[in-house]
Amino acid sequence: MTIEERLNEIVEKGQGDAIIPFLQGLTQEERKTLVPCLNKLEEHYNKFVQLNENTYGTRGTPEQHRIINLTALVIYSLKEFRKHEWGIYTEQLNELIPWCIPSWLDSFFKEGESREFGGFYGMNYETLMDWIEQGVLTLTPSPQTIAGYLVNYMNNTDFLQKRAITLKEHIWYLFQYDCGQNWTDNRTGGQPYFSFRYFVEHGQLDRMRVLKESLLAVNRNLNKNLSSWFAGMFTALNPSTEEQLTLQPEIFAVLSAPHSRPVNIILGLLKNLCTHPQFQAEEFLSQTSVLFASDVKAIHQNTLAVLHKLAKERKEHRDTICCAAAQGLMSREESTQSKIVKLIQTYGETASTTLKEILSIYTETMLANTKKELKAYLENNEPEDSASFTYEPILPIIREDNRIQEITSTEDLIFLASQVLDVNEIYHFDLLLGALVEWDRQQEVKQISQWTPILQRAYKLLMSGGSSRNGILDQLMATFLLDYAKLLIKRFPEEAQELSDLHQKMVQKDELQKGKWGYRNLQKLTIREKTNKKIKFPVHKQLLCRTLDLLESKEKPLPLLSTPTHTPMFIAPETLIERLKQYQQANAEPDDMDMQTALSRVALESSSQELPLLLRSLKGEYRHLLTFLLGEKDVLPQAPFNHPSWWMMAGLMKSPETIYAEFKDFSYNKSPREFLTGNFKWRTYQYTDSYTDYNKKTVEWICSTLTFDIPESENSHVINKDKYNERVSYYSYDPHPLLVEMYPQIERFDDIQNDLPRLAWLTPNIPEPLLVWCIRSAIYDPTLNEVREAGITQAAIEALHQLRHTWHEVSYLLEATCMLVADKTSRSYAAEIWIERVGQGCIDSGRIGSILSSHQHTGWGPLKRLTDLIQQQMINVSPLHNRELEKLIVAMLAGLPEKPVKDLKKLLEIYAELLSINHSKAEDEHVLHLLDAWKGVANLKKAAANIQR
Repeated sequence: MTIEERLNEIVEKGQGDAIIPFLQGLTQEERKTLVPCLNKLEEHYNKFVQLNENTYGTRGTPEQHRIINLTALVIYSLKEFRKHEWGIYTEQLNELIPWCIPSWLDSFFKEGESREFGGFYGMNYETLMDWIEQGVLTLTPSPQTIAGYLVNYMNNTDFLQKRAITLKEHIWYLFQYDCGQNWTDNRTGGQPYFSFRYFVEHGQLDRMRVLKESLLAVNRNLNKNLSSWFAGMFTALNPSTEEQLTLQPEIFAVLSAPHSRPVNIILGLLKNLCTHPQFQAEEFLSQTSVLFASDVKAIHQNTLAVLHKLAKERKEHRDTICCAAAQGLMSREESTQSKIVKLIQTYGETASTTLKEILSIYTETMLANTKKELKAYLENNEPEDSASFTYEPILPIIREDNRIQEITSTEDLIFLASQVLDVNEIYHFDLLLGALVEWDRQQEVKQISQWTPILQRAYKLLMSGGSSRNGILDQLMATFLLDYAKLLIKRFPEEAQELSDLHQKMVQKDELQKGKWGYRNLQKLTIREKTNKKIKFPVHKQLLCRTLDLLESKEKPLPLLSTPTHTPMFIAPETLIERLKQYQQANAEPDDMDMQTALSRVALESSSQELPLLLRSLKGEYRHLLTFLLGEKDVLPQAPFNHPSWWMMAGLMKSPETIYAEFKDFSYNKSPREFLTGNFKWRTYQYTDSYTDYNKKTVEWICSTLTFDIPESENSHVINKDKYNERVSYYSYDPHPLLVEMYPQIERFDDIQNDLPRLAWLTPNIPEPLLVWCIRSAIYDPTLNEVREAGITQAAIEALHQLRHTWHEVSYLLEATCMLVADKTSRSYAAEIWIERVGQGCIDSGRIGSILSSHQHTGWGPLKRLTDLIQQQMINVSPLHNRELEKLIVAMLAGLPEKPVKDLKKLLEIYAELLSINHSKAEDEHVLHLLDAWKGVANLKKAAANIQR
């Protein structure tokens, strides 16, 4: 029997006791000859198979895997071992250590230290130290590796005393790295930091070093919970005043920590320490700028508490202390500013020029009452009240500075194609299609090979998913590029040989993935692929197919109508007219979806004096259609209506709220109109949800959700209504569906945030039908802040920021709702949109306030998110903005219930501040009625009274 046959027999029969004697008897040459045999055994027994009807697993038994693993440790080189094995089982290596240690073990261990999985199953501190002591490992593990294994013994004082090096050196590594110390410490049954306190009390750890290291650890880039845990260790050891004074440099360093809890812990200690004569007041005062720059109210309050005590004790520093406290006026919190006022009035000198200069810096963020109280300390140079309500001019959509650079050569075409998958500009997708139609036939033979790197990127995107910026549309574009490459191969068999070879290579690579998740079937993949499934983003797919048709046509191709001419994605009316003239002259029929998209993107506010003259160059339906779309609001459509889809889209773009009698016979009118305009009725409501905890107890809580009332009809149905997987099924009555009728499909897909901007710019003049499904998909719950939901929310509100349409209800709903969502970036976007549109005079702030009050009726989103947003971004932008903000808050207050909502006090304080700034009074009768009711609530009494006085 050969050694290969013997190894196969041992593995097949699971003869675990026989493997080590067998391996011990092998010579070095025999070990090498067994490598191919072991490779086959690895592949066979590690393969996942169906073990029985409902179970899948590897073909090998645990004993067979043990035999193979032991053999691999003995005969494999490091390269071969990495190829076949995930890691080393420590108990199996221990079986071999008495007679065989892999020569590459140190290298394998070193590689594992730089990875999340260290490469060893069952490794712990005890095993690691045993191997080092026995010489199994001849290298010194990194401190981070040692700390990672030692942390599991952190609560075992007996074990920690087993080796002298553990307490002398290794335990200090726990202060330097994130090893989950705070989670391990939770196992000590109500005795946090037990081991450290024990060894300090018994003199086995230097007390001052433990105190110092616990402070230094706070600023070692650890997570917030672990940083707080180390700060807690410092206080748990009850440092004496003398110890705190000695450690002042380390204590002050904590004040610059990135997390708030350690800072507040230290500020709590400083409230007592600051009265000591040896307290380094100058050093603390130098830290106050960092402390007041924090957005955490508790840090401001604790800092002011220290400053109050310090001012009382250190007369020589009072002016400096008052100047330091003035930095806190960056916060618009009334309680913070009132404490600063009290400190300055108590210890500040009105004659201090330094204090006056500092205070003058913060006059814009001072509350009205603060200015009044500090009048004696402020320079009397405030300008007269000359509030200007002049609106900023709105730039026209079609301008020379936002014209998209035209593709004027085949070199430009290839350069554009090379970056289309990078998503550098949202218009690149459409621009490439238009450029291909115009320049494809003008390429020189020598340029064909330049498409090879472009196609390599397309294959890579399809097979690996691309970058984090790529979306489904980029996969469609990559598929289209494959089709285009096949067209080039057919047209230039010799010159495109490189493209052909690349395709065959990628097809072969793809076939190796057959039956696996990453298989793409590149052999048959085409943009024209027909499927019974709902197509993701059918509009773009139709545009890609239309482009391919034009490229394959032997006739001179006509231009795509929908290619944008001005950023972000608008079409100049003059250009659309010129393109339609070419179709008119060729007596050719435009593609329906291409035409709809073009009508949707045309800039409706063009003021060109040449437009009427240009329209005369069109005939028949083209002229009537564009005269209707581009004319004044009272211009009505004129028959004949040979293409109902064009006319219906034009009507929706021109005035979505208008139902044109001329269109009464269109089949689109059979559908609920909400699907065409996006004007669904919406509401927020509360419901009770529950779950069963580990103790089998039912835990209930109240949830709020935002929903739309979806009308059901013959062509629209709500599936799984009121369930987590609710979705809408909708189809068009017409064989030519409207572009906006494609949007209901979007809520079915999770991965649309990268595509949303390009989807929104399909219909920039009426984005509401899309925004509805964005809200239904990701913005229905105020607690959602997962990657998917935050991504969709940000993409939707960013698109709203760029769009130039007249707002309807859903746009206002998205704007108001995003002021309350969990994602901070989206809230900031919403504030910026409000600021910009108020400045231009094109937003109804009262309408936003009404929506916000409706949300608060059902607790949709914490009110604190809104009040923080107002204080941080929306108040005191300009007199005009303050006036509009007052309108917003009045409308919101008027819609609130008499029973106070949570955090109402802060909203009332902001309202009172605005009334003072705007020199106005509360006049809304319903608001006055509510204020009378709220005066009966203890914590609202003062705030309500301030408004009514």
